[in-house]
Amino acid sequence: MKRLNTFILLFTLLFGASNLKAQELPKHEMRAAWMATIWGLDWPSATIPSTGSSYYINLQKDQFIYLLDELEKANINTLFFQVRSECDAMYQSSYEPWSAYLVTTRGLDPGYDPLEFAISECHKRGIELHAWLNPYRFESFVGKYEGKAGDYRESHPEWVLEYPDKKDGTKNISIIDPGNPEVRQRIVDVVSEIVTNYDVDGITFDDYFYAYGGTPNNLDAYAQQNFKPADINLHDWRRDNVNRMVADVYAKIQELKPWVTFGLSPFGIWTTDNNVAEKEGIELPAGISGSNMYQEIYCDPVAWLKEGTVDYISPQLYWPTTSSGQDYDVLGPWWSDIANRFHRHFYSSNNLYDLTPTSYASTEKSAGTNDLSVELNGLSMLEYLGVYNDNLKSVSAQHPTEIGKQVAVNRKSDKNGAPGSVMYRTKNFTTQGFVNYLKQEVFKYPALAPAINWKPAETRSIPENIRLEGNRVKWDSEEDNVRFVVYAIPQDQAGASGNFSTGEHILGISYSKQFDLAEDSALISTHTFAVSVLDRYGNEFPAGLMNPISGENQAVNLLYPTAGEEVFKPFVFSWDSVENAELYIFEVASDSAFNNTVYKRSLTATEFDAANISMAEDSMYYWRVSTRMAGVYDTVSVTESFLLIAEPSPEITSPVNGEENMSLTPTITWTDFGEGFLYRVQISYQNDFSTLVVDTTGLAGQSWQAAENSLHAYGSYFVRVIAYNNNMTSAWSDAVAFSTIEEAPDIPVILSPTEDENISAQEVSIKIQDDARAYNFRLELSKSSTFPWTDRKVLTLNTFEYEGLYTGLTSGTYYVRARASYNGTNTEWSETRSFNVILTSAIDQEENGLSLNCATLLSEQNAPVVVNLPRKSFIQLKLYDTTGRLVMDLAETKLPAGVHHFSIPASELSSKVYLLSLRTDYGFKTLKLVK
Repeated sequence: MKRLNTFILLFTLLFGASNLKAQELPKHEMRAAWMATIWGLDWPSATIPSTGSSYYINLQKDQFIYLLDELEKANINTLFFQVRSECDAMYQSSYEPWSAYLVTTRGLDPGYDPLEFAISECHKRGIELHAWLNPYRFESFVGKYEGKAGDYRESHPEWVLEYPDKKDGTKNISIIDPGNPEVRQRIVDVVSEIVTNYDVDGITFDDYFYAYGGTPNNLDAYAQQNFKPADINLHDWRRDNVNRMVADVYAKIQELKPWVTFGLSPFGIWTTDNNVAEKEGIELPAGISGSNMYQEIYCDPVAWLKEGTVDYISPQLYWPTTSSGQDYDVLGPWWSDIANRFHRHFYSSNNLYDLTPTSYASTEKSAGTNDLSVELNGLSMLEYLGVYNDNLKSVSAQHPTEIGKQVAVNRKSDKNGAPGSVMYRTKNFTTQGFVNYLKQEVFKYPALAPAINWKPAETRSIPENIRLEGNRVKWDSEEDNVRFVVYAIPQDQAGASGNFSTGEHILGISYSKQFDLAEDSALISTHTFAVSVLDRYGNEFPAGLMNPISGENQAVNLLYPTAGEEVFKPFVFSWDSVENAELYIFEVASDSAFNNTVYKRSLTATEFDAANISMAEDSMYYWRVSTRMAGVYDTVSVTESFLLIAEPSPEITSPVNGEENMSLTPTITWTDFGEGFLYRVQISYQNDFSTLVVDTTGLAGQSWQAAENSLHAYGSYFVRVIAYNNNMTSAWSDAVAFSTIEEAPDIPVILSPTEDENISAQEVSIKIQDDARAYNFRLELSKSSTFPWTDRKVLTLNTFEYEGLYTGLTSGTYYVRARASYNGTNTEWSETRSFNVILTSAIDQEENGLSLNCATLLSEQNAPVVVNLPRKSFIQLKLYDTTGRLVMDLAETKLPAGVHHFSIPASELSSKVYLLSLRTDYGFKTLKLVK
């Protein structure tokens, strides 16, 4: 349903590097990178041959630090680190062996813990670490780990599903069976161990569920026989197996550490089956085609969002903004809307494969990076596109600005204050110039990862005693299990509002109560510092100042909606501003205690469009706004309530649907929508109102009469009405069809030129009598009264146009005639009118002193026109389009000799070419103008 705000203000964002500079950079944004460890794609490039080998351990650590430093330079704030790729571990596991991509022999103790090391290095840099697991993959080709550590064929043979190759029937890949409850429990146990033993910030899964290519109906016969209910079909059961695993993992994380975020990265197209989408009340994105992973790998991300068993989704949108069947410009906003519908976050996964080096200053490549050429068997889609292999060269090279465009799409389509991009994969950040491109054009300032702010979180205190000790900023805080955001504010800006509403002044994030300024020591003499608490959910609290400024916070006054009044979408929340407020924290909940938060975000504005919030109709909601200032605690407004009702609409009472023989100036009437509402009426030939015949706004009362020359006879029309006030806009009324009188127009009457009129100009304006019953008019001009097709000039006047201009005439007698079109037929021709064109060489000579001046480019709102008359004359100053149709009658009067000024209201003109015509008693002038 179109809304009033969509037709009051329309704009288009043109994506590109220049737009990224112009965009306001979000303070909260997921900026992440996937670091793949399978086959050492990103890390490590070498395996450890023996336990505790210091050379290889240090080599692995150095390579990791190098890659992490590149991410830090690009203002990346999160690393998705692959810790379990094939039922193995990059950490100390009680369930599965050390990974063969870490150590030369699967199961060998490496002598250090890579996950513990990675977390430490990430947190030193204020980067979150999310442990990335492949939930089900066991082997990328069957038999790979036969007889080796962690061989589930020996310990749990009923768990293992071996997929046959489609070509020759040989065994291809193997997974552990999603239909076996013990497998589901194993995955939960693995996650539980990681969350319990490691200070990870998140857990993430990629799209490796049932294998790509499809699962034979009898492959999981053991699980079907023992665990499949009889009343569910095979495909729904398999999807339910995956969904249960996701739900169980989420529940376990909430039990252990609810601040640890959990998300999945499904294939970029949910389904291509409209029947599936219709069951969920979802419209599939237009023009998108591709694989149906809902059916092929039993992946149903909408179910996870609907059940609230994920904190975010990161669909693999590995197609560019130029793709036709998988257009990023379509898929990105669609996924964003789906995530918003279920109060969760959307962070797209973006493909960095085959980046083109740029002219931005290059980054130095690590000597340890690895370009393994491997078999593609057993890869998830996430990993598949990252393998440098000739088989993948069909993916064309892309310029880094394509990534910038995708980030811009994510920001524009975000409705949660939580845009995000997860880039696959880390090694591609070493492409020449890419890091600097991101730093300079895309991620210019640091950003905080979006807050998971729908979960309950306690209020945190303001850091105190912020001080400099050597090259360190230190502070006191009673808070534990939090992080701290460190700001460096230019001294001449200290105390000003706006210092903490963007990421411009963020220096970094610390997991301890100090921050090293060794690399930023120059700031010590020019800046003051501030520190805020950032809880593990991502909620930021008021900043403490190194040089406190006295101030008093104030609660805002909520303006609309209030007092439980009935409202409908779309409407706008609004509140009063508070002087020197840094920002406002806007909250909506389904209960007055705000235990069930529906929406929460930080804003600098004092209003917010409810269209961004997914809320159920016929439900009561509560809202409040907190005022934030630096150095003082937030002040919370009173709580107001509102009842969200189904969106009503006016009802058209006249004409009735299908009414015929309406006048050409019909009166439209509708029901009263309520006090203070105005109305808008639209009339169109199409029932989708894609083109408009009438579009008028600001109507008071319940009726409106169409003006003359707006509708024509034999017309079939549709009319609709919408109501609006300062706060709300109704739905459109149902469209009502009607048709106008079926009355033929009269045979046209030519008004000018008059019979045998002498015209001393190379142009002539043909005027005919008004007749609104005509659809259009056809004019024919010839030097022969028989109008042969070899000697006639034709002009077609559109509906309600009654004047046309012929130019380029030569001396002689001309004949003109006209006829009207209506209902697919024509009237008889009018009486033929003749006139004479008499040109003399003196007419167009400059020495007669006649001149016409106007800027040929109509760029001003009112374009000035200057006419210089050498002597008194009657003038006609008119504007025509290039088809000869009169556009504007600017002047028709008698003037004395001298300079005279006129103007063209250029703002009312569409962009095209026009002819400005000046006719006098003794000459004429014509200028070609462009708008």
